[in-house]
Amino acid sequence: MQFGLRIQDIIGLVLAVLIVAILISIVLILRENARERRLWREEEYEEEEPEKPRLRRAVASRKEEEPERVLRKPRFAAQREAQREEEVAESVEPLESQETVETVPLEEIRSEEPKEEPRQVVLERALRKLEDLGLDFGALKPVFGEDAIHFSPLLWEVKEEVKSGRELGDIVIHTVFRSLPGYSADEIVERYRSGDVSVVEKLEARVKTRDGRNYLIATMSLAHFQVPELDRHFRQGNLREDEYELLKALKFVDRATKKDFARMVYARIMDED
Repeated sequence: MQFGLRIQDIIGLVLAVLIVAILISIVLILRENARERRLWREEEYEEEEPEKPRLRRAVASRKEEEPERVLRKPRFAAQREAQREEEVAESVEPLESQETVETVPLEEIRSEEPKEEPRQVVLERALRKLEDLGLDFGALKPVFGEDAIHFSPLLWEVKEEVKSGRELGDIVIHTVFRSLPGYSADEIVERYRSGDVSVVEKLEARVKTRDGRNYLIATMSLAHFQVPELDRHFRQGNLREDEYELLKALKFVDRATKKDFARMVYARIMDED
């Protein structure tokens, strides 16, 4: 009877020890789980609010104490990051697929282009400026330099015709126009007749013989044509560039200029050298 009581006491003692051990284990597990949840919440809070220095210092101190635990990324944080990447990808895809195309009518572009001032208006203003400066446009004298006039090899054939005693016809001065994109030859001539002297490129001096032969003796280009008085006022700023160019072109096609050009060609033909 006493031996049986001793066995029961031992069994009760063992059960009591087991119960205490189980309770201690449960308490430790609960504390560990609470600590894990606290760390996860603090790390998630750090990802959402990275600008707070106190939280960064607290997490850094925990990283120093428990390096192995911090290196392991929380499962919930990894899932949340993956979910954020999916949301960003979904928000970007519609933007990439969208395309906006805007068509601007050609008439609208042309209407916005700066309109060029009419040549006749520029020329009239330039002539008034010369009057204000006390200059007579008709009295301006050009300079025929060696660069302005180019004599062709046919000059020597004409000289031989003269030396042989054959009579030559008149010296005819032709006005040659520049080619303009979008304009036909007739339209360019019409612009010249309406007063737009900017279409002139050069003058040609031709000699026609009695037997119908046509010799191109010399050419004079507007680019190398010089009027010293106009050049001086342009350098002084009294004339704008477009005004200067139109005045020079107008003097280039002047009747007096063409006659001087013809005299120079005739003198070169009759020169015995």
